[in-house]
Amino acid sequence: MSIQLNLGKWGTIFPVPNCVVDEDIRLASENQLKVLLYILRNNGDNLTEKSVGEQLNIAEGDVKDAVSFWVDRGVLTSQGDIPQGERAESPDETPVEIKKKPRPLSRVQKPDSIFVSRRISEDNALATLVQETQVILGKPISNGDTATLVMLHDTDGLPCDVLLMLIQYCHSIGKDNMRYIEKMAVGWASEEITTIERAEEKISNLEKYGEAWNRVALIFGIQNSGSPTKAQQENANRWINEWHFSDEMLREAYERCVNKKNNFNITYTNGILKNWNKQNISSLKELKEYEEKSRKKSSENNGNNGNKGDNNPQVSYDIDKYEEFSMFD
Repeated sequence: MSIQLNLGKWGTIFPVPNCVVDEDIRLASENQLKVLLYILRNNGDNLTEKSVGEQLNIAEGDVKDAVSFWVDRGVLTSQGDIPQGERAESPDETPVEIKKKPRPLSRVQKPDSIFVSRRISEDNALATLVQETQVILGKPISNGDTATLVMLHDTDGLPCDVLLMLIQYCHSIGKDNMRYIEKMAVGWASEEITTIERAEEKISNLEKYGEAWNRVALIFGIQNSGSPTKAQQENANRWINEWHFSDEMLREAYERCVNKKNNFNITYTNGILKNWNKQNISSLKELKEYEEKSRKKSSENNGNNGNKGDNNPQVSYDIDKYEEFSMFD
């Protein structure tokens, strides 16, 4: 049977990012795909987990899990603050929006070779930028790449010295192609990283976040998972550089997540570690003592309620419960 489009249905359409089909469709569940398509179709509306769940007949918790999946994949962002002039149906609902990105790389047409030659001849800083870029990359750059550098300076407003720092950083991590350099530069421009000081701070954070994720990936055994997402790097930095968890505690949180969810879920893992951090638990010994104390307290409460014979102690449920609820604190 041949598969063809029904062109009569194409009066109105909405875009779906290529990466959803190219990279994510094999990983996404039915609910995750339903939630994403509904959000894409209704982009701009004040959506919440509750409203999406009601429209799709999906439990609110499952919608929340689906949103977390697409946030981890870099397709959506979950925004905690309701914009001025809008409000959700209840104070506990979190608006969901399509991730806003810097200007598309194809939005601005690159300058032609005549314009580029004139700009370089009249601006010594641009000429130096092109020369130093070739030295850093260890090869001549094409006319198109030169035009990209001029555009990043003239259109996106990045100073030449900041661009050189960015290019040096990209080279240091093995990302020498101009497409990657342009993408990062556009992001810097949107963050207004236009001084040496801000560029140094940005690179320091990138290196710190990258090192944190590399350590987490090694502990979790997922080194070959490709380039980490922003969410992965931010969470890894929080676990290591802010909460100062040891390798054994990170591994324990990972194993509990996998045992509960049957796969690695960065939001769920963060919920576990967040609770341990709140309880000042920093070692497996302290964790064991805390859980034994919680189990004993739960057993005593059940005994006072006449449930001494209960085969399912409340403490195990409570531990799972506080791990799950903390994900969205």
